Amino acid sequence: MWLEAGSLMRRRLIRWLSTSVCAAAALCVVPTAAAANAEDEYRAGQMFYQRGDVTGAMARLRIASDVGHAPAQVLLADILDQAEMNEEAVAQYRKAATQGNADGEYGLGNMYANGEGVKRDPAEARKWILRAAEKNHPRATTTLAQAYLGGGLGLSNAERNGEDARRWVTRAADNHYLPALDYLAKAYRKGLMGLAVDEKQAQSMEARANKLRGIAAAQKGKK
Repeated sequence: MWLEAGSLMRRRLIRWLSTSVCAAAALCVVPTAAAANAEDEYRAGQMFYQRGDVTGAMARLRIASDVGHAPAQVLLADILDQAEMNEEAVAQYRKAATQGNADGEYGLGNMYANGEGVKRDPAEARKWILRAAEKNHPRATTTLAQAYLGGGLGLSNAERNGEDARRWVTRAADNHYLPALDYLAKAYRKGLMGLAVDEKQAQSMEARANKLRGIAAAQKGKK
């Protein structure tokens, strides 16, 4: 759902394009079959964006967004977020989130967590991120695990050591999140988060973490 931030010039270009009159007359024409072809408009928007044509991408994505296409709303929100047009990004994420789209829920949660385009609200952020995580959204799962491990999203100390903490840290470990694996190894040794002391499980977590580190090191060496 979060695209890599571009250069300042790119951000300014996206912001200008998103608020300006259509650069070409062809882009200002809304196809009459837009409602029936939202997926086609979304795919076209993806293609334009991948080619670096932000004007074309946003024109197509807005068509699809206006007829309720959640993936288009998310991609449009991502572009708007890059341009620091945060309020409009929030609006697009919310459209997707209220349809139950996990990327939209995660995006909206992050906007609340960071106070971008909306007043910062850790509890509201956690609500939306949790909804995405319940749908097995990898980044949402990792974000929840980070909050339980390091604090954040309005979690209390008691909550960070309870059953939910164990649940989400374990899920993140299953998604190969190294800090979660490291913590579980420690938790099994010391009986943290309500876990019974289990040296065998601790060693298993360490082995999985070390394997991931080896893979990451090998990949880094190839670059």
